[in-house]
Amino acid sequence: MKENCSVNAPIKFNCWKHHAGFIKKQISSLDKEEETNQLKKFLLLIGRSQMDLYFGEYSPQKISSLVISELKSKNSFDYNSYKAWLKSEGHDYRLIKLSDDSVWTLRLSEESERYVHIHPGRYSKHSVRVKSTTLKTAICILCRQKLFPKLVVDLNLVNVLRNEFVFAPPLKSLKHSAGLDRLLNLFNSV
Repeated sequence: MKENCSVNAPIKFNCWKHHAGFIKKQISSLDKEEETNQLKKFLLLIGRSQMDLYFGEYSPQKISSLVISELKSKNSFDYNSYKAWLKSEGHDYRLIKLSDDSVWTLRLSEESERYVHIHPGRYSKHSVRVKSTTLKTAICILCRQKLFPKLVVDLNLVNVLRNEFVFAPPLKSLKHSAGLDRLLNLFNSV
C-alpha cells in the first residue's frame, strides 16, 4: 500500500480521499494481514468531513495532466498567475471541467511546490458525496474481504472495524447504512 498517489507537480491531490480507482488498487495490493496495521495511517489521510469521491476512468496522473494543460491554456500555470486567476472571480477557488465531463475544484495549497490543490467538484459527474466515516468503513470492509474472501459482513464485523480503525461509534443496524451499501456497491463495480 502507498501513502498517496504520485501526480505531476504542482498538483496536490489526496487520492485516499478523492479517487476510488486508487483506493481500489491499494486494496487489491493488500496481501498480508500485517499490512492492515498500515491502514490506520492511510485512513488518517481521509480526514473527518464529507467529500466527493471520483469513480471515473481517469487515473490520478491523467487528471493532473489535464488540469495542468488547462492551466497552461489559461496562462495561469505559474504560482503568481494561478493565484491571481483563482481570485479573479471573487472566490478562493475555481471550477474546471475535464474531457470526461467531471468537474474539479481548484484551490491554492499551502505547499509551495504543490500549490494547485484539486478535488472533485461537489456532486460532479463520475463522483459521489460521502461521509468520511462511511468511506473509511467501506475501505476496512473491502480490505477484510480481500484478506478473507469468504468473510460474511455482518453488523458485528462492521462495528469491530469501525471501533478498531475508524474510531467511530457502532451502528445500531445495517438497515440504516444505505450510504455504506451504496459505496460498497460502487467500489465493487470499479
